[in-house]
Amino acid sequence: MSDVADRAEWRIAKDIENAMARARKMPQLVADGHCHYCDEQIAHGFLFCNTDCRDDYQSEQEAKRCAGR
Repeated sequence: MSDVADRAEWRIAKDIENAMARARKMPQLVADGHCHYCDEQIAHGFLFCNTDCRDDYQSEQEAKRCAGR
């Protein structure tokens, strides 16, 4: 008979597995030389021109997720 620790370990492993599967399904941003928030031209390899744009983009995306879009 499994004990509480074994069940907790199994639950944690399942939660991690499910979270990783969801993360793999989420679309990823591609660095295209423009900020994904303000469309300012930036160096290749970057997604945002600064931390403010990154934070604003993440806040906007979270609000959309909460609104069901």
